[in-house]
Amino acid sequence: MLGIRQILIRPVLLAACLPWIIGCGDGGKPGPQMYHIVGTVSYSGEPLKDANLVARSVDGKHAAGATISNGKFQLDAPAGMTIVEITASREVPGEFREDNPGEKVPVKEQFIPAKYNTESTLKLDIKPDVKDAKFDLMP
Repeated sequence: MLGIRQILIRPVLLAACLPWIIGCGDGGKPGPQMYHIVGTVSYSGEPLKDANLVARSVDGKHAAGATISNGKFQLDAPAGMTIVEITASREVPGEFREDNPGEKVPVKEQFIPAKYNTESTLKLDIKPDVKDAKFDLMP
């Protein structure tokens, strides 16, 4: 059962927090125009089954990410030139970690070369007339 103090304090707390809740946001300032891109990614001629893609604006102000599934991705990003980074990992056959005693966890490795992620040379110019993108990665 609520006491009188709890009954009285709830409306006061709500009234105190209401301006803060209403004041949250960007003040109506519009964000950058976003464009929807669909695309494909293959590695050694085969669609990447499970990977990640990040498109970072060259000025460093924006980034957008997508999951690559069965070689396909969808991305919403602001217009402009981007540097694309693609990462994917796979289990190393026969190698396990035992961070927790008695629990064997397969070791994974990043198999996409650095020239496609940490040292990416991939670029994508996002603009209204570009609706699809294709990345064919080689070892």
